[in-house]
Amino acid sequence: MGLSFVTAPAAFAEPVEITKTTTTSGTVSEFGPGRILLRVESEKLPLGYTFTKTTTYVDENGAPVSVETVKSGLPVTVYYTRDGDRMIANKVVVRRMAPPEGGPVVEEKTTTTHTHMAGTLADFGRDAFDLSSENAKPVRYLYSTKTTYVDENGAPVSVETVKSGLPVTVYYTREGDRMNAVKVIVHKHAAQLPGVIIEKKTTTVIEEKK
Repeated sequence: MGLSFVTAPAAFAEPVEITKTTTTSGTVSEFGPGRILLRVESEKLPLGYTFTKTTTYVDENGAPVSVETVKSGLPVTVYYTRDGDRMIANKVVVRRMAPPEGGPVVEEKTTTTHTHMAGTLADFGRDAFDLSSENAKPVRYLYSTKTTYVDENGAPVSVETVKSGLPVTVYYTREGDRMNAVKVIVHKHAAQLPGVIIEKKTTTVIEEKK
């Protein structure tokens, strides 16, 4: 008698992950190691932002610019997130003309989207694999060097141990008709399969504070 890997289909929403990004426009007052000071018309003192190796610098069209071009007197818009009392710059937009200072501050709230599917691996090839479930046809997923493989506790497992016949849960994103595997959870037993399809919705809300 064969094992039943997937229970009756069900769907439910997971908690939403929210990232808040705030923007401020002004003129660079000081640009030093790990810190940028921004002079804003509505503020008496310059505002300080911390920048890191992951901070990006672009022009008004989104094209990358060299960090060496950022200097005092330059009009910029800083995209940042808060970490306690620190304001960490994620992106600095370098402008040709000074933007209106003291304008609206924009908060952008976004969520990430991943869909999860449980089943049994089949035909694990060089760049794709099929996932079989009891009441559905096998579904093909593409994977890449960015795809991660973990056990039920989140500990990494070697891709060499992933093979056809293993019970897994696949986290993936859609790109047209393609389904790209982001993470594969390898289960020890078929009974540990979640047996549900889980969707996390993506929403974007932009609020302007005047």
